[in-house]
Amino acid sequence: MELRQLHYFIVIAEELNVTKAAKRLHMAQPPLSRQLKQLENELGLLLFERNNNKRLLLTVEGELFLKRAKDIVQRVEKSVLEVQECKNVTNEKLEVGCTIYCASTVLDKLTLIQKQYPNSTFNIYENEPAHLNELLTEGKIDVAVTTTDLPYQHVKTKTLAPDIFVVAVPKEGRYAEEKISVAEIASLPLILLRSNREISIYNRIIKEFEKMDITPNILCECHDSAMLLNLVCRGLGAAIVPYSMLSSFSLEHIKILNIEDNPFVIEPLVTWRTDSYLPKIAQEFLKLF
Repeated sequence: MELRQLHYFIVIAEELNVTKAAKRLHMAQPPLSRQLKQLENELGLLLFERNNNKRLLLTVEGELFLKRAKDIVQRVEKSVLEVQECKNVTNEKLEVGCTIYCASTVLDKLTLIQKQYPNSTFNIYENEPAHLNELLTEGKIDVAVTTTDLPYQHVKTKTLAPDIFVVAVPKEGRYAEEKISVAEIASLPLILLRSNREISIYNRIIKEFEKMDITPNILCECHDSAMLLNLVCRGLGAAIVPYSMLSSFSLEHIKILNIEDNPFVIEPLVTWRTDSYLPKIAQEFLKLF
């Protein structure tokens, strides 16, 4: 069994179609099918079930072998990287993931690491904690910055300084005060940030209103932080956001209101794998937190 066969198998398992997998691998379909058949013959079992429309389905054995194959390929790649970095052949590619609420925190650190590694490149994944956990498990990212503790067992986690939420309102408006109560917030036309699948922070905000038996005036649910703040700038409504999110945004058209008896606070976490080699650029990135 060769490493390239494992790589072929992983791509086929991701595509569940040999023709599509061959295109991804920049090879013809017949030799890829032969490689898969050889792998199955060597293992003495079927990794896929086939149907008439050429769609593949992983067998139970195939699901298990996929996990092991990914682990083997990841460990080999990290071992090669570790040996290369011993000879100062440095990989300057940083793979990092973050939730929508932690994007500004990551941006600040990326700016610093780019100065330290001028030739560095980045892969940035913004997603919900469960998906970031999958990316860590599969070795597609080295570090995750999130608002939720990830369940992956082979990680270390560092809790960062609390991030307090504020209310962002249009600067041209009726907001003369510097503070606002939760009850007053509910009466504003609200633009709430909600990622595609991560709803924990959104739910916390809604539950605070429910505790006070208040129905908030929700004008818009937005799935993009930049769009959210641009909507506020245009005078369409107010947003409840972490203060850190405003650090890299122009406040020319936005006024910040502090929340009285503020119940909205998050503690971001930075998480990294411990079961394989961490590239030097990722090690330096972690030192910034």
